[in-house]
Amino acid sequence: MAGKRWRMRGLSKRKGSEVWQGKFRVPQRLWDRRDDLRSLGVSDLGKTQEFTQSLGEYDRDRAGEVYRKRLAVWDLKLGAWAALLEHGPRGLTQKQRFALAGEYAKAFLAAHEEEPFYAPPSLPAPEARADDGGVLARAVASMAPGDRAELRGALLAYFRAGDHERVRLALSLFIKFPALQESLGPDFVAALEGMHGAEADAALAARGLLVTEEARRLLTFDMADMMGAARRGLVARSGGDYRPVPELEGAPGFVLESTPVAAAPGPVVTFAAIIDAQATKRGAGQGSKSMPDKSVKKYKRIADAFARHRGSSNAATVTVLEVEAWLDSMQAEAEVSNRTIADRLVNLGTIINWGKRLREYREAMAAAETISGKVELPSYMEKPGGETAYRLEEARTVLKAARSETDPSKRWLPWLCLYAGLRISEANTLRKADFFEAEGSWFLKVTSAGKRSLKTASSERRIPVHPALEAEGFLEWVRAAPSGQLFRDGATSLIGRWVKGKVVGLVRLGVAPNHGLRHLFVDLCRRYGVEDSAREYMAGHSSPSVHTKYGSSDAMLPGLAAEMLKVVPVLPTPTNSAR
Repeated sequence: MAGKRWRMRGLSKRKGSEVWQGKFRVPQRLWDRRDDLRSLGVSDLGKTQEFTQSLGEYDRDRAGEVYRKRLAVWDLKLGAWAALLEHGPRGLTQKQRFALAGEYAKAFLAAHEEEPFYAPPSLPAPEARADDGGVLARAVASMAPGDRAELRGALLAYFRAGDHERVRLALSLFIKFPALQESLGPDFVAALEGMHGAEADAALAARGLLVTEEARRLLTFDMADMMGAARRGLVARSGGDYRPVPELEGAPGFVLESTPVAAAPGPVVTFAAIIDAQATKRGAGQGSKSMPDKSVKKYKRIADAFARHRGSSNAATVTVLEVEAWLDSMQAEAEVSNRTIADRLVNLGTIINWGKRLREYREAMAAAETISGKVELPSYMEKPGGETAYRLEEARTVLKAARSETDPSKRWLPWLCLYAGLRISEANTLRKADFFEAEGSWFLKVTSAGKRSLKTASSERRIPVHPALEAEGFLEWVRAAPSGQLFRDGATSLIGRWVKGKVVGLVRLGVAPNHGLRHLFVDLCRRYGVEDSAREYMAGHSSPSVHTKYGSSDAMLPGLAAEMLKVVPVLPTPTNSAR
């Protein structure tokens, strides 16, 4: 966890301060409708789309923990704003109001029961109006003598009670003597707002809820009851009585949407079931191209992350709003780039599309909302090729370091990526049978045969073995190798760690430790005048027409080899003893 916190890009220090601060951002789609949100009663929407808040911590790790908690609250608020725009303010049932008030009162009691004498006092009720225009006097005068006597006793009990008890007694007075409502009702509502309005707002904010005025007003009534119970609990604890408070213990748990008991459960289709079914379908039949295991794991990893965020693995109930909330959460946490976020959303949309097309899930997935094309992907800037490609001196450093390695992956994969323009995944899965000789020159095949995975159809190609590889002794090593795959799996992370580690020590920001050698190959082809179509074909970037030109028959292979000979080695050819 500590390592993860150090990668949080939303943390920073204000200039001249040692206190950490966190960055928060309103998503563009909500920011574009900020006037609508304000008109719907959102009062805490600031003047800027992006802002920072002090986290009150000098330690980086503690600041990260505080930041995560605040981001969770921020996510709830963003979700509430989105729901407000889509559905308007929500109402609350009586059970939900008691649950919210009970939740807040329990937290208040727990926070102060260790030292009950230091609990903050109740807020005083605002002063009542000095003159009600004689409404109360006329109401009392109209009562029967017996009722006036009962009212006198009830009012004495009311004035002798504490603030929280008065709320309960006032409600009883209004029920028993309706004539009092016209005179005292406005003062009572104002008192409730003054004493419990902020607490009601805090309870709603903790759940990310934006409710109607009526629902909030009723919540202040229920908050008065529950906070009265919490205050009575603190009084008991002051005397050493730490037994549970019955009113608080009896409060229900909060459930946002109640599901009717008689309602039939909807269909459940898990993300994992869809991915497994699609993988099975891809591998069915003779000559099929199976989904690679790493792709299956990637899709499941992304689906699991989304399921954890929304609290459900049921793909049949996915909504655009949930996916947008996930997008907002990932951007707020700032642990991954916008490009990674966009890739995750695209892959999630692919899973949903599979589910809607698969025969066994088509009907159940009909209710799931389509994600692809419905969720606006975050923008990002592609890294300039000059940043990710190796510089010549960097390439020489890596190739020289590889010469000293005994591990075949470290010894040969960097050379293959540079002198054949291979993707690291292509080089990693090469087999002894992929090498062949044609008209005096050696070639290697990049192929999906044997259930290997390639990026695109144009990735299938035959590439001349560069003389620099042959001079290094690579072909001799291939001939001596046993049949099958030449290199062990896991080259992407292995070579990346090796290049960035102490052995090689390539630390320039932005350079791609694996793909950067492939980029340099393309640059070398341009530098030494390799024909454009030959360069595109060898790099696997070719159009169908170019691919046909070089890949249709062996007749074009000598011409391709002649183009490869134009690329001048970046290191001098070794002597036999240097190998």
